[in-house]
Amino acid sequence: MGFLKYEGRLDFKTAARYLQLPPGHDGESAEESAKSFEKLLPRFESNIGLLSDDPSGTVEPGLPPGQARAGVLDVGGKNTDVLLVRVEDPDSGKIWLISQQTVDLVPNLVEAMKNETPKPGAGITKTAFGSRRMLGMSLNQWLAWLLSIPISWLLAWLFALVVSMPRRIWCRVRKRRFLSVWQTPIGMPLRCITASVMHGIFVYWIQAPLLYRAHYFRFLTALMVGCVAWLISRITDQGFRRMLERTRVSSRGGESVVILLHRLTHIIMFLFAVVAILAVFGLDVKTALTGLGIGGLAVALGAQKTLENLIGGVSLLLDKAVNVGDFCKVGDRLGTVEDIGLRSLKLRTLDQNLLVVPNGVLAQMQFENMRARPKLLMNQNFSLRMETQAGQLRFVLERVKIMLDEHPAIEAGSSRVRVIGFDGAAFQFELFAYGKTGDWAEFTGIRQDILLKIAEIVEAAGTRFAAPARLIYLSTDAGVDQEASEIGGNVTELRHGEDTVRSPGESRTGTK
Repeated sequence: MGFLKYEGRLDFKTAARYLQLPPGHDGESAEESAKSFEKLLPRFESNIGLLSDDPSGTVEPGLPPGQARAGVLDVGGKNTDVLLVRVEDPDSGKIWLISQQTVDLVPNLVEAMKNETPKPGAGITKTAFGSRRMLGMSLNQWLAWLLSIPISWLLAWLFALVVSMPRRIWCRVRKRRFLSVWQTPIGMPLRCITASVMHGIFVYWIQAPLLYRAHYFRFLTALMVGCVAWLISRITDQGFRRMLERTRVSSRGGESVVILLHRLTHIIMFLFAVVAILAVFGLDVKTALTGLGIGGLAVALGAQKTLENLIGGVSLLLDKAVNVGDFCKVGDRLGTVEDIGLRSLKLRTLDQNLLVVPNGVLAQMQFENMRARPKLLMNQNFSLRMETQAGQLRFVLERVKIMLDEHPAIEAGSSRVRVIGFDGAAFQFELFAYGKTGDWAEFTGIRQDILLKIAEIVEAAGTRFAAPARLIYLSTDAGVDQEASEIGGNVTELRHGEDTVRSPGESRTGTK
């Protein structure tokens, strides 16, 4: 990489220091060797990013220890190995250089390359702007690179059109609606992947400097990793969407689990993409993962409540205790569940306020899920006025019982209506029945219908409901009753001095 850096700067004197030259060479011959090597770089084929960065190198098949194969030079239809060798430098110790064996072959390879037919794109660096350079590339190459971006996107669109053409024609013949894969949510990631591949081909075709290609293809690989993760994410989105629709149609109780798994899939895909991109850019992924593990432990200790909410949410969804759309009572609040996240549950109350309950708290408290009820209880009391005759009471009881048994929304066999007592100046009735629904709004409609029919039965019986009444007793004081006065005198006479009263048959001496 150091050799390529100085070659790109046209600093051949410094670049020659990375070559293993024979003893007795002078500075001019070293620079000439570096210049000749620079001419061969467009023919170099390898991925420099795959080279080991271990100072001792790696053992390769067919090579002795202390040597490594960096790539090949494709000249004259033959591939010549570019070998690296580890040598002892008096100033720097053990270092890696381009081997003398490879350097000795450079002049012959340059002559062979002159006799070859120029490859497409080879003349880009020699026209228009001549030998002017910017950041290691000629201005012609920069212009070709910029133009290749829209061209690559256009070619990706044409590729999509050509691939979908047979099915487009078949659908038109059959007079069916045509929808290609490029028009679906995964179409955009596929276009980006296709355009990236074509742009990489363009960069290789314009024979950009090797160092630039090394950095560019590393960036391109990272971009491809991101696009592939994007594509997989879109595919999983469609799969989870179909799974969610199937769950809602076939059975209840699994929607929230599917939504949670969908979110976790996005998080996992993002983490995998980040780790892969870090590895592409040469970072030590093992060290990064170890650091993430230690950092994750520290975060876990400092975010116990958050983890408690996360685990509580997972257990809540796996138990299928509550789902999105359920009508629940949390504490003393009634409402509809709008969302079950990794941290909290959101409840839309009856007064349209949004109540946020942490999952950790919700998992430890009792709450009522009213949507899970297969039926709702109707326990209603009503009163008929005291003037209602016994025949009218029996008429009301019989007709209400028949009405409950025949009502399609009332559970048969469990309903009853009874006279339970007298309440002031009224006969008190109790109605007990189950509505065959768990939806509260539907139940209120059933209850209303039952109450209206009871009102019609009471009206048909010729009586009325009892209204709240207050009894007032009016009396006139007729004075002192003579007989009552005599009885009072006798009672006083029976008292002892200690304010005790003798029994009527007991004598004053205590004998009967």
